[in-house]
Amino acid sequence: MLHGVRGRMEQFFLLVTFFMICTGMLPVMAEAVPPGPTEGIQALNACLLDAMKRADELGYAGRYKLLEPVLKDTFDFSFMGAKSIGRFWETLNAEQQALFMKTYTDWSIATYAGRFDGYSGERFELVSESAPVEGIVTVISKLIQLKEEPITFYYLMRMVEERWRVVDIQISGVSQLALTRAQFTEVMKSKGLDGLITMLKNKTAGFAQPKK
Repeated sequence: MLHGVRGRMEQFFLLVTFFMICTGMLPVMAEAVPPGPTEGIQALNACLLDAMKRADELGYAGRYKLLEPVLKDTFDFSFMGAKSIGRFWETLNAEQQALFMKTYTDWSIATYAGRFDGYSGERFELVSESAPVEGIVTVISKLIQLKEEPITFYYLMRMVEERWRVVDIQISGVSQLALTRAQFTEVMKSKGLDGLITMLKNKTAGFAQPKK
């Protein structure tokens, strides 16, 4: 008897719930849509501008903390780090790869925290987003400066783990990843991984030093 009543009540509540969904009285949870390439760069630009405007208030450590999650969401550091040492990546064991990747990521974030350290009326301007070419989309963004020529960034992005991430930046037609690779592989040839790790840690520490 009780089982039959319970069953009819469950059916009733299911029908009511279905009716409320169909009539808009009960919202349906929608899956979050990951940001597109342009939206990703827009978020990066907003964070960089915030770091610049609040540079003195935040200090280097504060800018690093502010930028870290956004940069990790925006850039495919795993890909860029491995490519930056070329064929040497495959010669490293798992522990060495993990150490290098952490050091490379720290250095990358420190570079942004160290360089975007002041504000003089700059602004970012999104220019365009290309159609995909072999899975790569190029988003063009400019940093407009009051007293100097604009700097144009070409962000090459691809889908990684259901999110568009930067895999290279071109400035004045030059690949920044290619420049990094040329420098890093030269250090790997002459000083090995220990030498490269030391160089990157020294550069990272240098960004944290107060300006003279």
